[in-house]
Amino acid sequence: MNKEEPTQTEARWAIDLNWLKSNNRSFSVLARDSLCTKCRKKLKTGSTESKAADLLKAIQNCCSKSPGFITPGLPIQESIFRVFLADGNKPLTLEELSAQLNQKRGINVYYTSATTLSRLLKNDQYYGIKPVSDKY
Repeated sequence: MNKEEPTQTEARWAIDLNWLKSNNRSFSVLARDSLCTKCRKKLKTGSTESKAADLLKAIQNCCSKSPGFITPGLPIQESIFRVFLADGNKPLTLEELSAQLNQKRGINVYYTSATTLSRLLKNDQYYGIKPVSDKY
């Protein structure tokens, strides 16, 4: 392995908006399910594509503050996606992501270990969570 290339656990991950677009996935459609009722009305989602920046800002500043934003009952990949939404899509290492998931979900720590997250994210073809380059 090349010393300059980060390992899976050292790599930083984020939602890759370009990957979503090139794979005919809509960030707006994925993200709007995370909006609270107030923000959904404010952004008038549903009829038109909302801008990614507007969705991220609304979710980060309002929706993610709700106690039900990330719960143990959510599927793990949806929880991962929501962690990135809540942080404004700031790149995170698997360790950082694991710590946030453990804090927010509170249970099923096995499903949020860095090893498990690595496997899930390497195979993600839905949410577009990919390793990011240093220039991100």
